[in-house]
Amino acid sequence: MRFKFTIFLLALNLITFGLIYYLSHQSRQIDARMGGLSGQIGREIVDADRIELRGKELGNPRVLERDGANWTITQPLQWPANYFAINRILNQLQFIEEEASFSVEEIRNAGQSLGDYGLDNPALHLIIAEGEESIDLAIGTTTEIGNNVYLLGPKKENIFVVSRAIIDSLIIDLSDLRTRQIFSIPVFEVDALSLQMNASGASGNGELKVRLARTNNGWLFESPLTAEADPTLVTNTINQLTAAKVVRFPEGRDPVLQGLETPAMRVTLNGNKRRQTLLIGNLDPNATGEPSYFAKLEDNPTVFTVEAKAFDELREAQEALRERNFMNFDPDALNAINITESGREIRLQRLETGEDWQVIQSSEGGNIQPYRADPEVVDSLIDNLKNLRASSFIADAPAPADLARYGFNNPRRIVKLSLDNAPPITLQLSHPDDENELLYARNTQADFIYAVERRPTWRMLPLNALDYRSRTLETLPEAARIRNLKLERISDGEVLFDLQLPEGSIWGTLLAEQDEKEAEAIQTLLNAVRKMVVKAYLKENYADSYVLDPDTSLPWLYRLSAEIVLPGDGTDRIDTRTYVFTKRQSGTQQVCGSKQLDSIFQLPQPLIDALYVFIEDMPLPPEAKETDVPTPSVLEPVPEPAKADEIPAEAETKEAPEA
Repeated sequence: MRFKFTIFLLALNLITFGLIYYLSHQSRQIDARMGGLSGQIGREIVDADRIELRGKELGNPRVLERDGANWTITQPLQWPANYFAINRILNQLQFIEEEASFSVEEIRNAGQSLGDYGLDNPALHLIIAEGEESIDLAIGTTTEIGNNVYLLGPKKENIFVVSRAIIDSLIIDLSDLRTRQIFSIPVFEVDALSLQMNASGASGNGELKVRLARTNNGWLFESPLTAEADPTLVTNTINQLTAAKVVRFPEGRDPVLQGLETPAMRVTLNGNKRRQTLLIGNLDPNATGEPSYFAKLEDNPTVFTVEAKAFDELREAQEALRERNFMNFDPDALNAINITESGREIRLQRLETGEDWQVIQSSEGGNIQPYRADPEVVDSLIDNLKNLRASSFIADAPAPADLARYGFNNPRRIVKLSLDNAPPITLQLSHPDDENELLYARNTQADFIYAVERRPTWRMLPLNALDYRSRTLETLPEAARIRNLKLERISDGEVLFDLQLPEGSIWGTLLAEQDEKEAEAIQTLLNAVRKMVVKAYLKENYADSYVLDPDTSLPWLYRLSAEIVLPGDGTDRIDTRTYVFTKRQSGTQQVCGSKQLDSIFQLPQPLIDALYVFIEDMPLPPEAKETDVPTPSVLEPVPEPAKADEIPAEAETKEAPEA
């Protein structure tokens, strides 16, 4: 019973497939009868997988073959076809319209032959094929009237008059029929880039192989070393390669002249289970405009030329595409930074609050004094360390002799970063005595030696705790009240102003009675007493004068005093704040000292300008006369007596430069 049922199903399938074939054949016959020439060839065009154009007008035949949605020229050379050019041709053929038509029998009855229409030995043959089946359209001479040609239909029974433009589209120049794109793997699919260069294609002798592979985090060099690559630069390089176009297809095929028997470079893109390799040969001596190289795809014999620029840049890929940021750490996990040199040490520690930092300076036999660190200075230091970039790559896997040669047996700075739940990172910076310009760096994350920019790197790692100390020297409690403010000349005790705030009054009312310019200056001084922000610290401890050098010191000339009422539980407490000032050294330089706060520092510009209003015997500095001096940030560094690269090694370990 089961066998009979199987025979029945088999017979039913045969009948079904036979019916489908019959209906399809009938449909084609109906289309041919109803649609003229387009009806006879339209369906064949849609299903075609090969188009051939042969004839005496062409010389070499042209053969196009389809693979899926893509067309390829297989004769007279092998190359991907221009998608848009092929689609235009196929559309014109599919919807071709005849101006007129007549049968072969009719012309014979009229005493004519196919030769009268150029169809006995046609100028062109258009063959449209699908698998083993094909149709042949013969194209004859041009009509006497109108820009048309005669075309013998696929069954050789009818002659059609069609537009000459359709035929011209079939015999367009091969350069227009070929695509100029070289790589067909799209950018997003590329997961590896390989370069192979011989001695003529890379510096040095022998062969250099470079391979980069995509990772979850970016790109990685796998050869000739293991190192991170710059993801942006690699992506840009791959974009350039996939966008590269054929410049021209040269006629000559001398592989020795073209240099493609032993190519100078091999460029390979790996995609999703496929790869393409481009061979780069010699320079094209007949190039016009930009220089170009002879080239060919590894699996395609067709030779063409490409612009040289993108491939010349690839010769330096080993260094040019490397990631230059070599300090990889999470700033949020950072809990301490130690900066040392020759026994001196600066320690920056994150406090338990998680936001604030303190700075401690210690040296051999010296006292240890912690200060609250300036958050902006610390953030800038962390950001600079995180973004420290190599200007060049000096040595990979250096030997002990290399470390000594580049000065790492006695590094100028050692920076240790302590991290939560991660191993510490140590950065070493060296500057050999016989090297004037370069600064070398290495860290514990990779066994490489880098060159870094000297000036900005030195400036970001000073060995003076005052450079990291909070620029806010003191802030009064919000409930504190200033009841008296006085400015006097120290030498003779002359009072420049002495303002007493009446009980129950406010400073705004009192200042309204003053000259507008003086009122603004006094308000600036009041704000400074409430929150003293310094431009830069000069000395760690207060002294009776500011010593510039062993032979020069600046005396304190003026004193600003403020009586402050600090509310208590039962009674108010009266406190005094006193600041002393030197003369104004320039439009932007004036030194201030505080014995109570044990500090000497530079004043920010608003305070310098406010004091000048009352110190009448101070001449206006030349720079302030000539131009308006802008107000600098309170974080502006202290002007140095010499440029960073002019400071000798022994001078870089001294205190911060003075005004």
